[in-house]
Amino acid sequence: MTEEPSANEFQHLNEEVRDIWDANADFWDQRMGEGNDFHRDLIMPNQLALLDIQPGDNVLDVGCGNGQFARQMADRGARVVGVDIAERMIENAVSRSQDYGDRVRFAVADATDENAMLKVGEGAYDAICCTMAIMDMASIEPLSSAVRRLLKPGGRFVFSVMHPVFNSPKDLVRTVDRTETEDGLIIDTYSVKISKYIQSVAYKGLAMLGQPEPQHYFHRPISGLLNVFFRDGFTLDGIEEPVFGSDTAPNGTLDWDNFNQIPPVLVVRLRPGTAR
Repeated sequence: MTEEPSANEFQHLNEEVRDIWDANADFWDQRMGEGNDFHRDLIMPNQLALLDIQPGDNVLDVGCGNGQFARQMADRGARVVGVDIAERMIENAVSRSQDYGDRVRFAVADATDENAMLKVGEGAYDAICCTMAIMDMASIEPLSSAVRRLLKPGGRFVFSVMHPVFNSPKDLVRTVDRTETEDGLIIDTYSVKISKYIQSVAYKGLAMLGQPEPQHYFHRPISGLLNVFFRDGFTLDGIEEPVFGSDTAPNGTLDWDNFNQIPPVLVVRLRPGTAR
């Protein structure tokens, strides 16, 4: 798929996305818990830095999953509303957040439906985040439009995605080349082979081995991703491309932990202005 889906295609894809995440919800809740290595080492610290949460901030967490990042923001003094398209995800988020009282609330809402999103509080939020979920959405134009209207003046929108250059297309390959120097030392060179990038494409894959259903991914190049928000008047004022540290102990040769010079994640901060 090289362009946004038609109305019929979109409806079918969106229903599949919802059903797949409902089917995967319990597996993800068990495996993700309060965050895996990607979230703890790459995503959480960079999203929190760009969000710059202040005590008392009202924050909307779009695509909240089991609520792990919502709880991390609440621990820093925010009042958080988390939404997700999958009802079972929200049930798990509520179950895990009992100790937070009204500091964290959850609701089922489809981020590809602008009207549904606006029901959670137009003009109510100091900040909005979307953690590793935009690449799961068949269309992001409704989200961009909704975020503008959901934020307070001066608010900020922070999202993370698999890096569109280095960690997105299904035919991307991670490799390691092993060479021996004249001194008899073995040197491993880790690299990423990219054969496709610029075209948007939809495909299915596994984020976690063993999950019940493969999920939809919607790859968009950086230009295709950001231009949606630029057309709605957003400006980009923060960007991070985190990598694992060289002291991280990888579990396997091709684990991202070994690729210390190649970022698997892109984290972006946008601020709304006047739509053109």
